[in-house]
Amino acid sequence: MNTVFSKAFDVIDTHTEGEPTRIMFWNEPIGKYKNALELRENFKREHDNVRKLLMLEPRGHIDQFGAIIFPPISEENDYTLLYITNDGYLDMCGHATIGVSTVLASLGYVKVSEPETVIRYDTVSGNVEAHVHINNNNVESVSIIDVNSYYVGNGNIDIEGKRIRVDIAYGGNYYAIVNSKDIKIPVETENIENLISTGNEIRKQTYHIIKDMVPDNGENLYPLAMITDDKKEYRAVVIFSNKSFDRSPCGTGTAARAALLHEKGILKEGDSYVHRSIIGSQFQCKIISVKREGNKNLIIPEITGSAWITQFTKIVVSPDDPFQSGFMPKK
Repeated sequence: MNTVFSKAFDVIDTHTEGEPTRIMFWNEPIGKYKNALELRENFKREHDNVRKLLMLEPRGHIDQFGAIIFPPISEENDYTLLYITNDGYLDMCGHATIGVSTVLASLGYVKVSEPETVIRYDTVSGNVEAHVHINNNNVESVSIIDVNSYYVGNGNIDIEGKRIRVDIAYGGNYYAIVNSKDIKIPVETENIENLISTGNEIRKQTYHIIKDMVPDNGENLYPLAMITDDKKEYRAVVIFSNKSFDRSPCGTGTAARAALLHEKGILKEGDSYVHRSIIGSQFQCKIISVKREGNKNLIIPEITGSAWITQFTKIVVSPDDPFQSGFMPKK
């Protein structure tokens, strides 16, 4: 018997310091677009079922993350990346960019030269550059030069009847940053359910605070919550999308925290820090430049981490499958 499938997608799964990325090359014509945002808006209208199929159960899961690789929009870049989650899209993602760059270099999609191969991307947040560090034909790590990152401001929110401070910073996405001591939940794996529920409440309450600070973002605003623990060598957990948490230290979150640390006078141009995740994995972050623009200090962060290929998969859909676009049960 020869089973006929209505859809089939080849994907490559990776993890970056513990956080998964499901990677797929888009092989259909995409037309002409001015930028990655325009491409993403068209993809959302025409192909969002593909995102759902790749990310949601029964083929994905609540913590699934992905990246779709397109041809470049700008002449100076090599590819365009769209970042997908279980409930939508992100403008930029550091861990996924590290995963994609590892795949492109490891599997021969780009011409490799040791000790470093540079890959350039169009993203919704802007141009991103990846420096793939190679030794004996093996990808050891990837350093991404992120977009301009900066401190936005601060506000106050109410968590369980207590007024707490929230700092807003941008590192490719907007982050609402809260110290764990203020919410009395240590950044430890045994507290993850409480961290997730509190993180979602932080995201909900800070949405309008951030929207007032950066009104031009409109419907594209997608804030994430970062709960930090300064006692643990800059440890943190990032909460994003539908009850998901980042197993990695989070690339754009690492950049946003660097911007906050620069604003506080803790980090200056040329300084580095190690950002650790809730599971103990780490990114190295260096502020490679700082410039003043208007009322903001813009930093260019370099974030270094490693990714590993975990599987090659063909995802298929049967014509009579009742869950062709997937589903996500509520916890």
